[in-house]
Amino acid sequence: MKKAKILIFILLLTSFSFLRGQVNNGLQKVQEYDLILEADKQLSECTDYESYKSVYQYLIYGFSEMGANLAVDFMVRLPYFEYLDATDEQKEEIMAIAGMYERVKIGKKAPDIQAVTIDNICFDLSNIEENYTILLFWSYSCPHCHDLLKELSDFAKENDDFAIVTVNVSGELRKVKRLIRKLGLKKYCNICDGQGWDSPIVVDYAVDMTPSMFLLDKNKIIIGKPFDTEEIENSINL
Repeated sequence: MKKAKILIFILLLTSFSFLRGQVNNGLQKVQEYDLILEADKQLSECTDYESYKSVYQYLIYGFSEMGANLAVDFMVRLPYFEYLDATDEQKEEIMAIAGMYERVKIGKKAPDIQAVTIDNICFDLSNIEENYTILLFWSYSCPHCHDLLKELSDFAKENDDFAIVTVNVSGELRKVKRLIRKLGLKKYCNICDGQGWDSPIVVDYAVDMTPSMFLLDKNKIIIGKPFDTEEIENSINL
């Protein structure tokens, strides 16, 4: 393993341990400043492009998932960017990553979605009238995604105030339809545009792994990025 790869591996392990502790303890403003200091420390060690990009993506994804908006704001300002050994094209790539996560911070208006569902029905996110919307990005080959789809199906049967929108990132349409029907999610808004990770919806929401879930309020403001239905309930004190 090359020296740069070893550095990246060590940094990621350190960052993951730190982030995990912050999630378990809950975030206060002072803890967000601790996150910023940790990011500052990690990024100061990265002067080559590959290590910087890996650590930057890892940290900004973690902060975004935690709803640590102050930390995300700090990451968007690209600390130590002026010391980075990178081409203009590579710097533009980092800036594009920053822009994507800025768009989907907790508290931001969710990017609009206009698509055709798997049942050939025109869909517009802004037309949903329920007080809450659960937006799930999932892959057919992901077992955890299947479990979460089933969990959401059961959750929705007991909570009429929620709309469920699923966006399939990978999977044949025929198989996706069969699974949706099997799990009882057919009456919800299910999208499979066949574009995979290149789907404009996936890009707009900066999704780079599945499952990824967003919780929106009635005004389509992102109020959470829960991992499961228990976190959904905790987010709105059901």
